[in-house]
Formats: sequence, structure tokens, C-alpha cells
Amino acid sequence: MPHITVTIPVYNRAHLVGRTIESVLAQSFQDWDLLVVDDGSSDDTVAVVRGYTTDPRVQLEINPHNLGLTRNWNRCLELARGPLVQVLLSDDLIDADYLQRVSDHFATHPNTGMVAASCRYIDADDQLILPGVALEPRLYAAGDEAVSALLLTIGYPHVSSIVIRRECYEKLGKFNERIWHGPDVEMDTRIAAHYDFYHFGSIHTSFRRHGSNMGNLEFLRDDFLEVDTLKKRLAWQRLSPEGLRAAGVNNLEDYLNQHSAQVATGGALVAVGYGKPALARRYMQQAARLLPEIKRTNAYRRNQLLLLWPALTHWVLQRRWKVKSVDRQAMQSVESSLQRLREKE
Repeated sequence: MPHITVTIPVYNRAHLVGRTIESVLAQSFQDWDLLVVDDGSSDDTVAVVRGYTTDPRVQLEINPHNLGLTRNWNRCLELARGPLVQVLLSDDLIDADYLQRVSDHFATHPNTGMVAASCRYIDADDQLILPGVALEPRLYAAGDEAVSALLLTIGYPHVSSIVIRRECYEKLGKFNERIWHGPDVEMDTRIAAHYDFYHFGSIHTSFRRHGSNMGNLEFLRDDFLEVDTLKKRLAWQRLSPEGLRAAGVNNLEDYLNQHSAQVATGGALVAVGYGKPALARRYMQQAARLLPEIKRTNAYRRNQLLLLWPALTHWVLQRRWKVKSVDRQAMQSVESSLQRLREKE
């Protein structure tokens, strides 16, 4: 049995997944296996991955039908064999020494349930966008200390850097399938409430920003804000009343309304940038309803101006975000997948 199972859930990433796989093959640590779970890709993703399965450590699993992000991530957890498991996103990279560092920490810290690291930001061509910010390495005790670290001290860690003990999700459950985007946020805090959490502080992963990032496309589904609020509510509820007060949160619902209004304002920018002005206006209405004073902010006023010329805004933002033709194709595929999943619910 391999010590670490690296899983890569993938959907229509033929142009990027090879580089992700190669970052695993380049590890100095050798006691790993790699499981790629394809979620019904319609491009050449499967063919690309099969090219790497000549290495016996690399396995490909193809779902019989599209499961969607969260269910596919859970499929990865179900099929993983090692006592330590990583969900590596299909467009990200891990540094060659990362799994060795992960193994060394878990070997000497039996109460740690999860580790993470800082990341740099790269584009679709592997060019550096931002170098990232290194933090002080620290072990956070299970409970309020570890949960607060995720929510406040360091912020949500880069999902591709997270490695967890299998026993964590065997005891506490897998990703919450009501949360179809960013399910790691809720699961991370659930684990941190019961297990120690270690952050390496240093930068060991590359987070790729490009036009078809799921992080952008999530905003294009009209129930995004409701689900985002749900996951944040569940995450913050992991804190004790004392932990909430220490975090300066006296009323959780008021805090969530303020946060959701800010998210909706950001969602409006994404929606108009991807040519969906009606959805952008809906986000603006949601923001104003949740937090009326947001109308006085520069971000809200900026969006109002951009929505006066939606076609021009779409053209400008697509170029600013460096959205390429392959990204547009992937965007259409992911958007169609999101819609199919919505229809099944």
C-alpha cells in the first residue's frame, strides 16, 4: 500500500493535466501512487492521462457519467489507497520536495489530521503572476485554534496543498455534497475541529489562474451565492461561542450577510466579464438586499458603471483575464456540466 495517494479529479483539462501529472512524477519522495479520476471529459483529457499510465504508479478511473465537482472529489477519496490522501486540482502543480515534507511531518505528529502550504500564482503558460506570501510554520491545536487559523489567521489554504489522514474522512465524513463548489472549506474546518492542523508556511504549490478556472465559472450558476453562504455558515459554526467572540463575530448571521454581499459584488464582475449581464444585475440586487450600505462602496459603483456597457466590459475583461479559445471551450463545457447537475437536483 502506498504511503500517499495523490488524486487528481479532472474534467476537460487536456491542455493542462499533463503538467500536473508531471509535477507528481518529479517528486523526490517515491512512496506514492497517483489516481486520476475523469468526470466524463469530452476533450482529449483521457488520452493525455493514458499516456502516463505506462508508469504502474499512475492509474486512470473514468466515471460512467458526469458526477460534478464535489461528487468526483468524493469518488477520489473512495478510491484512494494510502493512509495519507491529497486532492490535487488538475491545473495546479506541487513542488518536487513537497510530498517528502508531508510524509516527514505526519511521521512525527500522530495527532495531525491535515497539512497545507502556501502557494505561488502562475498562468496557463506556467509564467509567474504572483510569487505568493510565505508564512511562519505552525502547528495549530485541534478545536478553536485550528479552526480560527483556517478562517482568519492564514485564510483558506490552497486546496492542492492539502493532505489529510484517511481516518479523518472515514470518521468525520467526506465532502458535503450539498456544497457543489469549494467543498474543502467546510471539510477543512470539520477536520480542524477534531485534529491538529499544520501549515508549513513556505511556498510549495502553484495555483494556476486562467480563463477556465472553476473558481470563476462557479459564479455563473445562479445558486452560487446561496451555496457559498451555506458552506461559510457550516465552517464558522465549527467555532465555539467563545471562539466566535474571540474572532470578533458577535452575530454570525450579520457577519455572513456582510461577507455574502461582498462576494455577490465580486460575482457581478465575473458574470458581466463572461457575458452574462442579467446574472450580474441579480448579484448586484442580492448584494444591496443583504447589505444596503454596500451601495456606497467603490466596487459596487464600479460594477454599476460597467453594466452600462456590458458588451464592451465583456470584451475588455476577457482580454485582461487572458481568456484563450481553449479556455472558452472549457468554460462552455463546465457551464453545461453545472447546468446538467442543477437539472438533476
